[in-house]
Formats: sequence, structure tokens, C-alpha cells
Amino acid sequence: MTKSLLLLSLLPLSASAQDLAADWKASGQYFAWRSSLPENNGKEVQIFYSCLGDQAKPAILLLHGFPTSSFDYRLLALDLQSDFRLCLLDFPGYGFSDKPAGDYRYSLKADAELAWHFVTKVVPLKQFALLSHDRGDSVALAFLELYQAAAQPPFRITHQYILNGNVYLPLANLTDFQKRMLDPTKSAALVKTITPTMFAAGLGSSTYTPALKPDDPAVRAMAAIFAYQSGVEVLPATIQYLNERKKMETAYLQALARSDIPVTLIWGVHDMIAPMRVGDYVWTTALSARKAPGAFWIVPCGNHYVQHDQPQAIARIIRLTASKPEQAEPYNLSPDACAPVLIAHAGY
Repeated sequence: MTKSLLLLSLLPLSASAQDLAADWKASGQYFAWRSSLPENNGKEVQIFYSCLGDQAKPAILLLHGFPTSSFDYRLLALDLQSDFRLCLLDFPGYGFSDKPAGDYRYSLKADAELAWHFVTKVVPLKQFALLSHDRGDSVALAFLELYQAAAQPPFRITHQYILNGNVYLPLANLTDFQKRMLDPTKSAALVKTITPTMFAAGLGSSTYTPALKPDDPAVRAMAAIFAYQSGVEVLPATIQYLNERKKMETAYLQALARSDIPVTLIWGVHDMIAPMRVGDYVWTTALSARKAPGAFWIVPCGNHYVQHDQPQAIARIIRLTASKPEQAEPYNLSPDACAPVLIAHAGY
């Protein structure tokens, strides 16, 4: 560990950041969940969730990515909650949900089943849009497989929004940190060198545009959330979803290709982990030839966490697609230099 990183790790959380994380936790509540995976031996975990907005409004289920939490959607949810009912949860191992260590297996399939339980038993939704980011994209596609396999689904998915995520690993640009964390021979030693503050600062500096400074309230809040139940310690277990996704990515994209649900793909162009070539591949492989409606938007001033970088722009796209069909030709959403650009369109 360098001297600068060591000093950074010793910085106390600012009161404002502590309040930001605490306020997010206070906005939600918990339900109990038992994974269907036999290796988890029926262990009960507590799952954090929150629903914002009027129950009478159109609903959106938001699924977060690795290694963060539903807090990623805080700014987007604040914008959208006047017009939508927004339901979010933290998957096991993330955010303010339980983070069991030891032999507990974290799984995309199990999290899809968890999301199904959530929308049928915890906050029953008869119809909703599905919005996902990063790892959440893979959970959403596993969820879509469950939906397609159901003879009579108990709900209707009205729209699917897919934000930056490495849903096709051959085109991903995994960081050295991710590769080392995936390696069981290296991850245990690596985890011991990391603090929640360091980890949050690293994400802030590399995956947001503009880059977030270590004292940014959002970074400090992330650090507080990573510190909850020693979240950094379970990173070697939670990141194994990449191996599961590698096995399933072709099937996931095939499910997307045969789906009749309208899909809007939204990509921040500054993402170097899930670069634009991934979004291009998803569009070309799974969406461009569908008869069902599809659209591909790029966000010029967005990075990997595009929903944080440009929440108003993302909210505007969602409101636009919820109210009327997409324009057929490519266009800029507004004259602003950071405005999203519709670059491809199909099925309308």
C-alpha cells in the first residue's frame, strides 16, 4: 500500500457522507430471503429494499451492479419519483443487505429468483419496467429467462432498460484489480490491503465522469456502505458472477433477441470497463433484427455509472420512451453537448 493510499484509508467519513448513506438506509426496510441454491443450506439473509413514489404511478424495478448497491440510483430515483413508482433492492453481499462470508455462494440465477420473489411477494407489482446496470444487466437477463419460461407470468414487463454492463465478456476490459480478485490464489491477500475508503475512492476516480474526488459526498457514502458488514471481505466471492456470466452470456443474449418487450439500450461513452464495443455487440447481436421495438442511446458525458453522471438525461429518455414511440432517425435529445444521442432504432 502506498503512503498516499494509507493516508486516504485513515480519513474519517464526513458528517455529510455519513448522513447520505444513513438517509438512504433509513428510506428502506428489510425482508427475509433464503437462496434456492443447495450449497447455501437454506441460510436466511436480510435483504434491504426501498420503494419511492406514488403506488398509482407506473412502476420501475431497478437492479444494481457490482460491487455497489441500489444507492447507485439515488439521483435518478429522486428525479423520476414524481412520475413513477420505483422499487430497488440490494442483492445479498451488496449494500445494506446481509453479506454472508464463508461458503455462501452468490449467484446471478439466485438473484433473478430473488427479484421474482420481490415483485410477487414483497412489493407485488402487476406490471413494471425493468431497469438494470452492470451485473444487474445479467440478473435482468436471467430474470427475463424466468419470465419467458413461465406459462402464465404473474406480471407484465412493459419495457426493459439496459445500462452499461459487460454482458459479453470477450469484449470487456476487465481491470487488473478485477482479474486479481477473481483469482483465488491472489484475492485473499489483495482484500487485506483494501479499506472501504480506498475502494470507494478508486471507483470514484475511474468510473465516473467527471471523476469524483475522495472527499465527494457520494464517494464517502459509498465507503460507508462498503463498510457495512465488512463488505470488502466478500468481494472475492461476489465477483465470481463473472464466471457464471461467461457460461450464460450467449443464452442471455438469445433470450433478449427473442423477447417481445421493448428494449432501450443506454451507454455512457467514457466507460473503459464495459466499453462501447459491448453495447454495439448487444445491439447488433440481440436487438437490431428484432420485430419488437428497440433503441440504442449513447450518453457523451457518461462513464460506467452513467445513471450518476447524467441522471437527468437518463430520466428524460425514460420519460420519453414511456410516453411515445422513439423517433425513427438518429437525433440529439437536446442541443446540449452532453445530451444523449439516439444512434440506432428498430421495430417502431
